[in-house]
Amino acid sequence: MRSEDTSRNLITLYHANQCDRRKCTGTKVWQLYKQSKLSNIDNFRFVKRISQIPRASIVLNPLSEIKLTISDNSIYHRFGLTVLDCSWNQAEDIFSHSFPNSRSLPRLVAANPVNYGKQAKLSSVEALAASLYILSKPELASRILSHFKWGNQFIKLNQNLLIDYSSCTTSDEVIQVEKEYF
Repeated sequence: MRSEDTSRNLITLYHANQCDRRKCTGTKVWQLYKQSKLSNIDNFRFVKRISQIPRASIVLNPLSEIKLTISDNSIYHRFGLTVLDCSWNQAEDIFSHSFPNSRSLPRLVAANPVNYGKQAKLSSVEALAASLYILSKPELASRILSHFKWGNQFIKLNQNLLIDYSSCTTSDEVIQVEKEYF
């Protein structure tokens, strides 16, 4: 694992209010931040309108053809990362919006209780953690996941994948790693 650098951690969570609040991992991460339990995140924004999403941030979008890689680190450090927290059943409406830095995550296996074992059906916190891991912040990813009973299981299930993905510098390299595993 690479050591975590000291650059800023800017995260935006767009909450579409489409999921069960008791199971909503995005809302829980927001609450943890407000309670100062995630002090290593410098700026965490919770927004409810798409127009509030920082336009130049990396927007996690499973429909994007461009995969998130370590090469996106400069965008992350300058403009931040946005997680779109919505129901998978209604995701197409949310993900159809265009953002200049939309990125999809590489294929991973969910550990959350709703989609355990399913490929690419990650919860918001799993997507956030996977992104941070790929962007050379594995300690921050683990710290965030430690607040969920199943969080460490996500890292265990995907450890080798995350290590391999975090060394990829292009979407083509990520796709090659996906082919090797899946």
